[in-house]
Amino acid sequence: MPSHAVDEAWHGLILCTALYQQFCANAYGRFLHHRPVDGDSAGTSADSMDDQLRRTVVAWSLVARPGEECVLWDLDSRVGVAHPWGLDPGYVEQVNAAIADRLDR
Repeated sequence: MPSHAVDEAWHGLILCTALYQQFCANAYGRFLHHRPVDGDSAGTSADSMDDQLRRTVVAWSLVARPGEECVLWDLDSRVGVAHPWGLDPGYVEQVNAAIADRLDR
């Protein structure tokens, strides 16, 4: 998760199982299982947090309207969370530059 605030909201949503199931179907086309730590119950490892957050940046860039700002990357700081999570703006720029470079090919 890119922020504590999003993590708390996500945990609240997954407790409403029918609503969460419908959200997943609409947003992802499949049910998205919750894995509170790296790996799953079968013991296989999940992608690293860095890989997961990179894909989140990529996904946002593909759906954002021109000039639309993503508040996920610094949401904790915006809402005053004591020990914020977040992404360095330089990292987000690197990912976006790589996307732009790939799309220009």
